[in-house]
Amino acid sequence: MAEASEPGPTSVPTVEVGELLPRLDRGEPVLLLDVRNQEEYEGWKLEARRPVDTVHVPYFDFIEDAEGSLARVPRDRELVVLCAKGGSSEMVVEMLGEAGRSARNVSGGMIAYGVYLEPARLPLPAADAARFSLFQVNRRGKGCLSYVIVAGDEAVVVDPSRHAPWYEAFVAEQGAHIVRVLDTHVHADHVSGGPELARRLGVPYFVCAGAGFDLRHPVTPLADDQQIRLGGEHGVSIEVRVIRTPGHTPGSTSFLVDGRLLLTGDTLFVSSVGRPDLGGHVVEWGRDLFFSLRDRFADLAAETRVLPAHYSGMGEISPEGLVWGRLGDLRATVPELQIETPDEFVRAVRGAVKDPPAAYAEIIQVNLGAPATEEQISEWELGKNQCAASARKAGGA
Repeated sequence: MAEASEPGPTSVPTVEVGELLPRLDRGEPVLLLDVRNQEEYEGWKLEARRPVDTVHVPYFDFIEDAEGSLARVPRDRELVVLCAKGGSSEMVVEMLGEAGRSARNVSGGMIAYGVYLEPARLPLPAADAARFSLFQVNRRGKGCLSYVIVAGDEAVVVDPSRHAPWYEAFVAEQGAHIVRVLDTHVHADHVSGGPELARRLGVPYFVCAGAGFDLRHPVTPLADDQQIRLGGEHGVSIEVRVIRTPGHTPGSTSFLVDGRLLLTGDTLFVSSVGRPDLGGHVVEWGRDLFFSLRDRFADLAAETRVLPAHYSGMGEISPEGLVWGRLGDLRATVPELQIETPDEFVRAVRGAVKDPPAAYAEIIQVNLGAPATEEQISEWELGKNQCAASARKAGGA
């Protein structure tokens, strides 16, 4: 990713991603000046729950023609400037200041946007809310979702992003401590924080890689239909039921919380299903996914709430700031769930996916236990996820 050299200490005004996104979500009159190159700008944009008013003027245009580039930037709104890491945009903010224009630099740029975590509490009936809490943690820049389940003074974290200290601090704010870490599958689009979080805390970690994968992380196995109790003898107890749902990966696993909240990983999204081609076995994995979707959730009530590990766009976020769907509704609206035979299903999902990013193969190896530097991981994780297959559209979810 092209980026100017990192500057030294500066006094240019800045804005953090966590401050900017809520303002953009509310539709406040903020103009975003994106100074990345054309390829980077077209490949991955900062998004909000309302349209983001954006003007694109590459950094090198400012270098080559400062006066002409400044003239391309409207003057009628509050201005924030964005680049990849915060260096090029900082220099543009300085140039704007020298021209008498006020602006703020988005601290950390798109890298900061890509790692920002936003928690939201799932509304529960009063009797249930007195027993436990479930938080959906939205990694907005990636379209990734993780979960924190708290009962009494105990918590389970599911599908955490790689920034383990964030989860430790968040759970501590809830007056609890983490007793178990779960991954629904070996992720391909981002590096899991599960192994590190479990290792830091000395608690059990679970992921199932499945046949053909050399998993080097230590795991505490869980059997199909095993019940995990959470809450402790002095707290309240809920049950988390393990459901094997192979297809997106051979080891994909879903977790049913308290009989009605289904954490589906990348097996089922709110408008599509997980792509079964990332391991190069689209026919075999596709058939597995068909039977997982048809059989493994068959006994669950229509009112069951589906809580996936990814989503495809801002339109899938509810007014409460959550991504979820009723299982009964998804049975009626997700095209792949209408398909009646495994052969037809495989043909449909094969036609709905495009080649995955090359970095996915590297990320899978890291999630299996291979080493990587923070710089490598940051580069591999650029952009939104592409984990879905949909008969309506190809692309991410």
